[in-house]
Amino acid sequence: RRVCGGYSRCLSNACNAYSMLSEEKQRLSKFAICPCIMTCLDDILQQVGITSGDFNAEDAVYGMSVYKDLVESTGLNGVCSYSWMVMRLFSILFDKNSLMSKQYNFLKNTEAMSDDEDPGSAQCYRDRTAILAMLDEGIYHSIQLQDELPVGVSLPLLEAIRRCRLDPPQVDSTGDCWPPAAFDLVGRNDLAEFLSQSQLESSHGSLANNADNASCEDPDNDGLVALEDYSSMVFPDDNRVREAARLLRSSRALFLRVPRPVELSDHDYERSKQEKLLLLCRRSISLSLGRGMLTLGTHNVLSAEQLLIPNIVLAGRVPPANGTLALDMTSCPANFRVWPEFHNGVAAGLRLPHNHANGAEGKDRRTITRTWIKFNKPVTAAQDSSSSGNNNSGQAPTPSYAHGGFLMALGLRGYLSALTTTDLTDYLTQGTITTTAGIFLGMAANKRGSCDPSVSKMLCLHVPSLLPPSFIPMDLASTVQAAAVAGIGLLYQGSSHRLMTEFLLNEIGRQPMKDQNSNDREGFALVCGLALGIVNLEKGTSTVSGLEDLRIEERLHRYISGRTDGGSEFHGRKEGFDGSGSGSNQGEMDRNSRIYEVNSLNRDITAPGATLALGLMYIKSHNVSIASSLQLPETHFSLDYIRPDLLALRVVSRSLILWNDIEPTSEWIDFQIPSIVKNSLHLMKRAAARAMAMSDVEQIDDDQTNAERDDEVKKEITDFDPQAVRQANAFIIAGACFSLGLKYAGSANRVAASAIIERALWFLELRDNKDTVTLTQRPDNSTLITCLCTAAISLAMVMAGTGDLDSFRLFRALRWKCDDGTLYGTHMAFGAAIGLLFLGGGKCTLGSRPEDVAMLIAAFYPHFPILSSDNQYHLQALRHLYVLAVHERILEAVDVDSNEKVCIPIELSLANSQEPVQASTPFLVANDSEFVELRSKSDRYYPIVINATDWNTRGNLMTLFVKQKAGHLSYLQDPNGLRSLSMQTGSADRESFLKSINLFSNDAMLKSFAKYFCFSSFDDDESFERFCSDIAHECMTEEKSEILPMYLKIIRLIESKGPKRISIENIWDAKLLRTYTDTRERFVEKSAALLNLVNRKSTALLCERIDDSFDIGDSTVLSLAHEDAEKWWDNDPSLAAFLVWSEVPIKCCMV
Repeated sequence: RRVCGGYSRCLSNACNAYSMLSEEKQRLSKFAICPCIMTCLDDILQQVGITSGDFNAEDAVYGMSVYKDLVESTGLNGVCSYSWMVMRLFSILFDKNSLMSKQYNFLKNTEAMSDDEDPGSAQCYRDRTAILAMLDEGIYHSIQLQDELPVGVSLPLLEAIRRCRLDPPQVDSTGDCWPPAAFDLVGRNDLAEFLSQSQLESSHGSLANNADNASCEDPDNDGLVALEDYSSMVFPDDNRVREAARLLRSSRALFLRVPRPVELSDHDYERSKQEKLLLLCRRSISLSLGRGMLTLGTHNVLSAEQLLIPNIVLAGRVPPANGTLALDMTSCPANFRVWPEFHNGVAAGLRLPHNHANGAEGKDRRTITRTWIKFNKPVTAAQDSSSSGNNNSGQAPTPSYAHGGFLMALGLRGYLSALTTTDLTDYLTQGTITTTAGIFLGMAANKRGSCDPSVSKMLCLHVPSLLPPSFIPMDLASTVQAAAVAGIGLLYQGSSHRLMTEFLLNEIGRQPMKDQNSNDREGFALVCGLALGIVNLEKGTSTVSGLEDLRIEERLHRYISGRTDGGSEFHGRKEGFDGSGSGSNQGEMDRNSRIYEVNSLNRDITAPGATLALGLMYIKSHNVSIASSLQLPETHFSLDYIRPDLLALRVVSRSLILWNDIEPTSEWIDFQIPSIVKNSLHLMKRAAARAMAMSDVEQIDDDQTNAERDDEVKKEITDFDPQAVRQANAFIIAGACFSLGLKYAGSANRVAASAIIERALWFLELRDNKDTVTLTQRPDNSTLITCLCTAAISLAMVMAGTGDLDSFRLFRALRWKCDDGTLYGTHMAFGAAIGLLFLGGGKCTLGSRPEDVAMLIAAFYPHFPILSSDNQYHLQALRHLYVLAVHERILEAVDVDSNEKVCIPIELSLANSQEPVQASTPFLVANDSEFVELRSKSDRYYPIVINATDWNTRGNLMTLFVKQKAGHLSYLQDPNGLRSLSMQTGSADRESFLKSINLFSNDAMLKSFAKYFCFSSFDDDESFERFCSDIAHECMTEEKSEILPMYLKIIRLIESKGPKRISIENIWDAKLLRTYTDTRERFVEKSAALLNLVNRKSTALLCERIDDSFDIGDSTVLSLAHEDAEKWWDNDPSLAAFLVWSEVPIKCCMV
């Protein structure tokens, strides 16, 4: 016991133990006498075979086999449990004859691994297995090893933990990897946090947590100031986000510069300023749609804070005094600001984060409650006067059009369901048209695809065709009916509900009813077609049982072509849904006195909705038969028979059906143009070239004379309408660009973007150039602007969220024109294109799933309003449905210690490419990415390896948590690494040294050690302070502050002078430390062997001090062989420590 010291205490119970279950005596090994565990560990480290007693490898295997059973039956006390735990861990790490080594060799042979490929893989496998074994033994933190085990025993285990910290296993978001507790044990709480959030399927730490907080001053209340601060990380090289925010801001006075001719009077000059200001304000009121895209999900809402809606400022700043000039509203229509205010309210509400069903966003769900929504309800003038006691004011309530948009935004973000039925009824009875439309679309979006009966009743009550004959007819605006029908489509998405399918099918071809709703028939029929396609989304290939008798495809084809053959059967299906809900007994008051269509179909009204409905029903089905019904005309007669803009819709629907045939090339766009259109354009170019006497005209047909050629060209041109050909060519190209935008939405496909940019520049050339050849291809101005807007929107869909500079320059050039010919819808389209390009401040992108495509078609339908109050061809409220197709796919890195977003370089490996993608966080991951693995490439942070194979199937990506190494600063604080590198040299000055520790490390233990040990108040021991300073610097730079307690023990051993002050326990600690230091390179690869927790200098100093402390000669050692030396430890207590330290082979009795 003198030789074994305290480590032999209670080891007599290690040979025998009692099982509480069987009450029989069991043996843990074949030992005849109690072994010395320290000798066993020392022999394991030296790899010479355990020589204590009769021990061999079979004894260890025998003991391990019954160890677990005895522990579970409480047959072992604490000392025995710790002893066998240490043996188990050392066997895993160092014993080549252990079961772990045999298992690794089996895996190596099975997977055809070779030692040449990865020399450290064996030890890596041992380390990771040892970590899991520690968890199994109840060790969850490295401090447990230092508190409960000696220095020499805990050091190998701590170094295994450190090697796993620097080289952790790959993290798989599916959970097929280490548990989070294992990463916590090795000090990688960043990976533990990442794994925890993946198991919870949440999106922790989104932009909404940091983008727009209370500290940011936002005088305009539009969220653009905070967005500029955040996006400096996404786009750190320039000010593109600040420029986009400037272009989409409508809450500040506009810069108004109007040159004044000398002959212009003051009155005329003021009128010219008002005319110019009106044009600028027309653009300003259309920017809310794009601003909502830009600030999507960027506001961290507080429960006690009201979400302020920014004002739309209709005023100008006139230089040089920058005086404010307000717009004269007398020349504007009464509803000039109704729908712009609605869009402004939606844009303000979209700043809220998305309400996910689970996970970290639960905080926002608790914040945005029914009380908070009612708290944000605006106070009308009547309420304000009643609260002030003035009941006779006679003021009518001031309508708040923006609040209706705010309610729709709440529904789009998933919060409107917090309102009760009473609240919704109050809004519907007292609200405006915009409030009603916002409630309908918001609730339907909130309950999308759920077929909720309460919401369905609310929507059906506002559709006259769904009311029974006994109901009193309600006077409903066409916009309200259209919003209710659109809500029905969202509510019953993908359900193929028979009643709603039959109703929507009949409503597309409904006869005109009241005079007041006849102006918006086109928009209502379009909404019915979109709703029909959404209800039966992807249901074309597998018709649901019970809908075959409706003959949906046949009737949609009649709506598209306008043919009325088989009218008796067709009109028979329309009975019951003729618009009044009372069969064929249409009242005299309900008949339309302005339009009389008898039994004919107005194809101009029914074709747009029917075309898109057919495409959505058969999306991605590759049904050639259905696609052939949407074939473009091949003759001039049939070309004149179809309205030009319907050609674009046919191209879009055909592309939806033949999804995989879409190619991101200019050749595919040209392939969509029929030959009759191509040939006609070629003839027109020849005629124009001949008229201009161009030099290359002779190369067209060398075998014909000029006179013959002129006669032929004139004859061929007179056979068709040139304007119809120009319009058809422009709309077909625009439809093809829109199809590319839908197919590659959010993919950042450079090839598709180049093809669309080429067509957009061609449209721009047609608009601006005036030469003869260009004029021969130029359609009318309305067609040209519509196609240019469609191309811009298509390009923005492809590059959504990327902030691409080439696209941004194009959009900025397009929006520059602001004259009488630039309409409200044109400004809205170009503003939406800029907003899409910076979607969510660069953290969001668009999806290309069928439900996403349906929402994008409804939002970016290629027909834009003429006036701010125009809803004739498309309901303006539907422009915000793009939110339902948005996915937050920004890959952000968050420092797990400071909880701040950081920039780190990363490497993304592709599935079919050997060249990885080099990027840095924040990084927007495209929705069709083929990344398989992510690796961090920074020496300032601990390495991470994450499996990224499931990113393509995820809607929103998880946050990447990283852990910063000590001695380094973040890339935002030290972009070039100069301050981090300067730290490696250390510092002798006390103040600078302590300051550097406070700057580079947050470890409290390290700070206390530097304060009380490195700079003590004693001046007589400078060597000790220098030694402690070196240790502190080493622990900080190498990120191993957990080893400081072990260094303190080593310092105590070094300072112990004299053999009587060094106990046998300390000698065993020093001996194991010396053995492990000498044999470390035998177990681990050279690169890992350099990462020592305890440096060789300290170990050598300790060994030197212990050697100097013994003063025992050879005669004393030889005297132990005499018979009278049985009580030698009573004569010289230090002799046992000397024998252990010097490894003298002597046989003695253990008592």
